[in-house]
Amino acid sequence: MTYIQDQIRQAREVKGLTQADLGRRIGQPQSSISRIERGGDLRVSTLLEMARVLDLEPMLIYKRLVPAVQALTEHAADRSHSGSRPEKIPSLVGGVPEDAEEENT
Repeated sequence: MTYIQDQIRQAREVKGLTQADLGRRIGQPQSSISRIERGGDLRVSTLLEMARVLDLEPMLIYKRLVPAVQALTEHAADRSHSGSRPEKIPSLVGGVPEDAEEENT
């Protein structure tokens, strides 16, 4: 479960929040945030509140898809930090990408 705690800490730092700031926003003491970031128990309700404040989207994905999701998020993060315009990432949830050519043209 360390991955979740690492993501929470990183997102908090990116937003420029201290543990105390985050704690105040979700109604928890700073010590609880510290404990969570160090690997302590994390209630789902607390996770959802933290995600809301940190602009994160908690998701359950199949384990076999973890490498693909990680690659996509790392790619998106690299693009946003490079200062260049982000390229459009096609949907991976079925359907036809918007820029695909129609067969009947």
